[in-house]
Amino acid sequence: MRTSEAFVLGTITGAVVAWLWGRDIEGYVEGKTRGVRTRAAEGLRAVEEKTGKVLDRGGSSLRRAEGFLQDAQEHVSEALRAGEHAIRPAPTRGDE
Repeated sequence: MRTSEAFVLGTITGAVVAWLWGRDIEGYVEGKTRGVRTRAAEGLRAVEEKTGKVLDRGGSSLRRAEGFLQDAQEHVSEALRAGEHAIRPAPTRGDE
C-alpha cells in the first residue's frame, strides 16, 4: 500500500470512528478532565486576585514615591535658589 492510499484509508477510518463514537469519546474525555479543568480555573482565579493585590500595593507605593520626589524637588529648588542668592555678587554702583 502506498503512502497516499494509507493516508486516505486513515482519514476515512478516523471519520467513521468520530461519527460512530464521537459523543461517547467526548463524554469520556469531559468526565476525565473535569477535575483538572476545575483546578485550573480556580488557579487562574487565585492568580487574578493575587495580581490585583500586588498591583494595588504597587500603586500606593508609586503614589508615595511620587510625593517623596515632589518634596525632594521642592527642597532642591529652594536650596539652589538660596545658594544662587548667597553667591551672587552685590550690585555695584554702576549697575544700579
